[in-house]
Amino acid sequence: MEMFSQSFGFLEGMSPWWWVALAFGLAALEMATFSFFLIWPALAALCMAALTAASPTLSAGVQVITFSAISIALTYIGRLLFLKYGDGGGEGDATLNQRGARFIGRVGKVLEFANGEGVIELEGMRWRAKWADGQTSKVGNSARVTQANGMVLDVEAVD
Repeated sequence: MEMFSQSFGFLEGMSPWWWVALAFGLAALEMATFSFFLIWPALAALCMAALTAASPTLSAGVQVITFSAISIALTYIGRLLFLKYGDGGGEGDATLNQRGARFIGRVGKVLEFANGEGVIELEGMRWRAKWADGQTSKVGNSARVTQANGMVLDVEAVD
């Protein structure tokens, strides 16, 4: 403990506002870097502000050890929560870069049809469409999107 008193002696008797300032500094760095790491030590610094306000006679060693322990615990818990409720480690919207895939299951209006291919309108946009073998359609009928292959939508006639 003597080592902490020499290195961090400035903490003894210091105002809890020092910890608040550290918390805001770490939070500002977090916002600048978007690392999602510095937020946990920032929250630990706020906890330390509350602890030093409640017990202003905490020694420098106790403050440093407590801050370290709270930082580690919050980082561990935060990472677990982020993995469980966050973005899931890269799992996201499977249709993000597949524009046509958003329309699977939707019904559009047939604008053109010939030989199993044509054009349908969905949300005011024209899309090339391909009907399943043997299916037919007429201009003005409805067609349901069953699959997206790039910029061509596979469709089926809607009765």
